Amino acid sequence: MYLIHARLQGPPGASLPLETRPLVRSQIHDGDGVEHVTVHPDALPHPVVGLYVRADSLATAESRAARLCRLLLGCAGFDGWSLPLVEAPLVTPLYASWLSDPGPAGPAVDGCGQGHFGPAENPFSPSDQQRK
Repeated sequence: MYLIHARLQGPPGASLPLETRPLVRSQIHDGDGVEHVTVHPDALPHPVVGLYVRADSLATAESRAARLCRLLLGCAGFDGWSLPLVEAPLVTPLYASWLSDPGPAGPAVDGCGQGHFGPAENPFSPSDQQRK
């Protein structure tokens, strides 16, 4: 199962219609593999429709989600809306924030995901006691 995010971009000043979730659900057919739909109307930079999709591959899951959202854009209330991005979210905002500010949550991490531990504090390295 894959979590797929579909970003919906509306005309300037437009808000995502309140009936978005039921409209997406109404487009689901047997075999689509969609298990759950959620809507995040205040997501930035654009509102997001989140779909949990059962599929054999990420590409298939993204394709099914995109098809559903293109059908949604054909519904009343979606004139002028577009679908700029449909993808599995790979890095959450929380992880992205750790890249720039370790805070109390963990070590500083460089852009490649490498932690900055000193030799004595590296939890992935055996201690001197374990080496003997």
